[in-house]
Amino acid sequence: MFSHTYRKMDLLWQKTEKFLIVFILSAMTLVTFFYTMFNNLYVPFYGLGGWFVNTAAGDFFDAIGDFIMDTATFFNWANEFTAICFAWLIFFCMSYGVRVGGHLGVDALIKLFDTRTRRILAFIGLSACLLYGGIMFEASLEWVYTFYKYGTLTNGLDRFGVARWHVTIIVPIGFLLFIIRYLEIGYRLITGQQDDLGLADEARDAVEELSTQRHANHTDVVMEKK
Repeated sequence: MFSHTYRKMDLLWQKTEKFLIVFILSAMTLVTFFYTMFNNLYVPFYGLGGWFVNTAAGDFFDAIGDFIMDTATFFNWANEFTAICFAWLIFFCMSYGVRVGGHLGVDALIKLFDTRTRRILAFIGLSACLLYGGIMFEASLEWVYTFYKYGTLTNGLDRFGVARWHVTIIVPIGFLLFIIRYLEIGYRLITGQQDDLGLADEARDAVEELSTQRHANHTDVVMEKK
């Protein structure tokens, strides 16, 4: 019963992960686009105002340039917003990288050992990851609590009432999710479902990619001969 419920909750969380990643990337892209556009778009209007100086058309173009410049000034929080989104993406994706095997693993030597030895080494690595995650989770909680206690505001988003702890809360959340994903790996190690940490294998990926490319080239040669 518990395992069935957990699998359904995990499936829901996986969908939420993908949605949040897309949402954060989209927000970064849109804000950066508008900020860059407004910071450069007023120049041609001021140029047109200079061509038609002391005329109604010149005043019209200057008014548009003033509006765009004021809008660009309003968007001066965009740089900090983008930096915050990037930080959220990093800490949020730590657990996602564990789940999909996106973190790099230097385990060429470990693969030479038998299954039992690989599992022992995997448990050692798992313990190190959990210890690191636990230390960082506790330290980041104290860090966020300090910001919350003193009510520290952000530098650019303070106009919207965004406090520093609103931004940094992603750090303990990210490490908590990181720990949960490695606990899942520990469960699979104990139950014999895998014998390593499931990290990315660049060498294997490169060999598979080269094999696929050679197969495609061979197919093209055969088709040309026909």
